[in-house]
Amino acid sequence: HLLANTIMTKLSIVAATTVALAASSVSSFSVTNSNPTHITTSRASSSVLNLIRGEAVDAETFDENEGGVGLALRSAIKISGKCQKDQCDAQELMRYEKMQEVEMSVAQSIMEKSGCSVLCSGMGKELYQDPASTIRYEDKLVKLAPIEAAKAALENVAAAPSDAKYVALNFAGGDDLIIGEILEACGMLVDGLNLEGKPKVSFNSISFNQFADETCSVTVVASGGNTGGLEGVDESIAKGELYAYDGKWFTVAEGDITTAEK
Repeated sequence: HLLANTIMTKLSIVAATTVALAASSVSSFSVTNSNPTHITTSRASSSVLNLIRGEAVDAETFDENEGGVGLALRSAIKISGKCQKDQCDAQELMRYEKMQEVEMSVAQSIMEKSGCSVLCSGMGKELYQDPASTIRYEDKLVKLAPIEAAKAALENVAAAPSDAKYVALNFAGGDDLIIGEILEACGMLVDGLNLEGKPKVSFNSISFNQFADETCSVTVVASGGNTGGLEGVDESIAKGELYAYDGKWFTVAEGDITTAEK
């Protein structure tokens, strides 16, 4: 009985608080005697009904390029992390105002001077195929873009330089990239590259609205960690952050990092 009294007391407090908050919105509140669980109200309040309002007919059209939505659309979002043994973990999220396109000849020159080399690259596209002739799960075909990109990259791998201290796995795709799929692709690459000398492996995953959805590329770059005092785009390339996508080369620069809110 003590427990029942305690529960009833708490319910009374909650009910009283609710009634107090809605006092301006309900004209009467009664419990039907024949059915104690049936609660009726005689008039719903206009304030309660108007908590959620539809857009007025003459309202100004919503501009998706403004505010946080516009900021997300304009930005390149990068998630980066480390791969150790059998596990890859996302550790940092950065937002860039843009991605920088780089001429291949320029990228090659910087890589040669800084001791970098592209080990492999690949492109993947998502595919969801549901055969109408069967309902068996095992007959459904699902291909994930990051996984397909990793498979394509592993088909043609160059030997890593013996003095490579770092290896970067650089993924690039549209706004629909999923970090779980990127991490799975990272694991495939680490297992398949057979890296000698145990270099430190990191990954970068860029989502950018100018890249098509349901696609992903991966570019694996080995480096010696020597940037030689370079800055901006050159420094990023020297660190091994280079993205091959649709026949073009891209990177991001520290100077383009944004913390803007609008």
